Amino acid sequence: MKALKTLSDVVVFCYAVFIVLLLTNLLDHKTLFDSTTEEQVLALYKALGAVGAGLMLVKLLIGKLYIMSLQYDRHRAQVKINELKADLYERKQAYRSNSYSESASMEMAVASN
Repeated sequence: MKALKTLSDVVVFCYAVFIVLLLTNLLDHKTLFDSTTEEQVLALYKALGAVGAGLMLVKLLIGKLYIMSLQYDRHRAQVKINELKADLYERKQAYRSNSYSESASMEMAVASN
């Protein structure tokens, strides 16, 4: 998921750089897109705006999915930690009860002698 998020970030950044270069006339839209009339240029900019909006929407959705996957991984890690704590507590209780029963049986053996 992290690779997908990184890829979407790179694509959006490259698209933004392309648009900036196109708007500052460092790239010529007439030669790149073979647009000669004003209507074609207007349609080109509308299409580029729509593509940009779509890319930003995809980037937003991928970001949300990435955050949800991180939260799920954190939840799974917390559940595992709780299971390990419970196991440790049970082992301590078993050790204490074994130590107590051994010391009690030794005291009883000493007392009966």
